Amino acid sequence: MNSYFASVEQQANPFLRGRAVGVCAYLSDNGTIIASSMEAKVKGIKTGCKVREAKLLDPGVVLVENEPAKYRSTTEKIFNILKEYTDTVEPYSIDEAFLDLTGWVKTLEEARVLAEKIQERIRSEVGEWMYSSVGISTTKFLAKFAGDIAPKKGVLVINNNLDEILRDRPLTDAWGINRKTEEKLCSLGIKSLLDLKLYNPDLIRRKLGRWGYYLWANMNGLEVSHVSQGSRQVKSIGHSYSLKNKSSEKEYILKVFYKLCEKAGRRLRALGLEAEGISISVLYVYGGHIGKSFKTKERMFRTEDIFSNVEYFLSTIQIQGRVRNLAISVTRLSSSSGQMNIFEDNLSKKDLSLALDKINDKYGEYTISPGRMFNMDDVARDRIGFRKTLEV
Repeated sequence: MNSYFASVEQQANPFLRGRAVGVCAYLSDNGTIIASSMEAKVKGIKTGCKVREAKLLDPGVVLVENEPAKYRSTTEKIFNILKEYTDTVEPYSIDEAFLDLTGWVKTLEEARVLAEKIQERIRSEVGEWMYSSVGISTTKFLAKFAGDIAPKKGVLVINNNLDEILRDRPLTDAWGINRKTEEKLCSLGIKSLLDLKLYNPDLIRRKLGRWGYYLWANMNGLEVSHVSQGSRQVKSIGHSYSLKNKSSEKEYILKVFYKLCEKAGRRLRALGLEAEGISISVLYVYGGHIGKSFKTKERMFRTEDIFSNVEYFLSTIQIQGRVRNLAISVTRLSSSSGQMNIFEDNLSKKDLSLALDKINDKYGEYTISPGRMFNMDDVARDRIGFRKTLEV
């Protein structure tokens, strides 16, 4: 989807159409633009730009705070359309997906016609301002690459024209090649994506190992990874928050951490998972940080299970200055076992957590919440990133 969050806002509010729009995590000057409309991008307002910088680039920019529920509901409508054209849809992010059309179309030209039909349906059924770019090819990698470089609102097919498309194309245009990888490839004399395609596969494997061969195979249209049905396997669940009120008070920091633990716990339980690992991070205003990652003694399922580990960690350290960012993530995920601790009635506590989740699902987040979260409505509010996915 093109300029997704901003396009959703423009679709919802016709007065924003044709104007430079920036969707922000927070509207304060230190807030960050997480999505910008096509009109805003022309003026240099891009993802990652600070609110104050956006105002300098265009005093007339319209800034709106993100509404995750709006983007999720729009994504669900789009994915419902995609499911009608294949039984294999893999969400890559909230605004992007892979469709395996093997057996559903006979040629790439048929796929192109189908892609244009999907684009039309999205604009007709989801919103006339919802534009998309589509990449089509014989492998997952090349389809993704085609989608990344396709013209806005357009469709790009990669087949026999691969060499022509790769010629003089920067290495970082390819999915999976960052600046560090680019430096390694350049040291081998590989300056463009066409150089990578034409490179000796045995030599690149000797120099860069399996990862080098993987890159070469992708550029040569060899199928390395397949489209999988459903979302990617979740390896960790975490949340972070940049404090508006920079503080060194441990009690306040604990209250913020509790809300982050509740958000992580809600997602953990919704997926029917438990965790046995945790990572905690505290970043200071003037640089430096303190944190720890460790395996927990007991499996974590309830919010209190997660928070007890955070609370213990904070009891072992001294806060050395004003804190600007807190982060928590749980790892070593596995399906919830229902196993009870012999010394505690954990089963009934788990049931209570699930019951409270159901109430909050039905009536809205934090309809019922622990007293520790009192007056914390404006802290660590719901937000969503582009790499977040939805179940199809």
